[in-house]
Amino acid sequence: MSMQVLTDHSKICCPTPLECTEDYYIYESGTIWKSYIPVKGTFIFYGDFNSATVTIRFSLFNGKVVTRILQLGQSFAFTGDNIKEIEALVADGPADLYFELCTQTLTGINCKQKNLCCPDSLQCTFFPLYSNIPINEDFLLWQSTVPVTGSFEIIPLQIFSQEFETNVIIKRFNQPDLVETITSTTVFRSEDMKALLVNISNLEEPAALYVSACLRDQIDEKTK
Repeated sequence: MSMQVLTDHSKICCPTPLECTEDYYIYESGTIWKSYIPVKGTFIFYGDFNSATVTIRFSLFNGKVVTRILQLGQSFAFTGDNIKEIEALVADGPADLYFELCTQTLTGINCKQKNLCCPDSLQCTFFPLYSNIPINEDFLLWQSTVPVTGSFEIIPLQIFSQEFETNVIIKRFNQPDLVETITSTTVFRSEDMKALLVNISNLEEPAALYVSACLRDQIDEKTK
């Protein structure tokens, strides 16, 4: 994820380069990622072929813990800063969960930058296939602990040519939720985003969606 930090004089520092890892599989319980310095990033869990319930725990340097439980075949994406450790707890293993991430080191407040008009760093990624989405439930696809600006492309995956309606819910920091109903591929763009959820009501079996996203940090216009 893009990272821009204000100095004591409200000057903007250039973001540090993204560091993206190769994808790898999670099979058993344990710590899957750990940092000894504050880091910001996006962490994606692909559960298409996973056959076990897995609890993901994100521990932050401020002591906060964010938890997400993934049932069989479910996926999740998380964006946050000051990430310290990520754990995967497998209930009935082995799991078959795919994990990838892109991170940045948080820039120090004493950063000195001559050119204060740095371009925004943009991360575009293809989020996983979200399968086994429960019916008649607000199902969380992506969550962030920091305000994010960007876009999501939602692609309903038709089953046996059966068209279904998807209620897309974008939750925002200090702004009303955005709620739209779609039946085909649609792109949503907003600012101050903190969560993406969907609710599917007119199917008898769990549904599936593809999601792609382009995200960057929220920047206060007054600081530009």
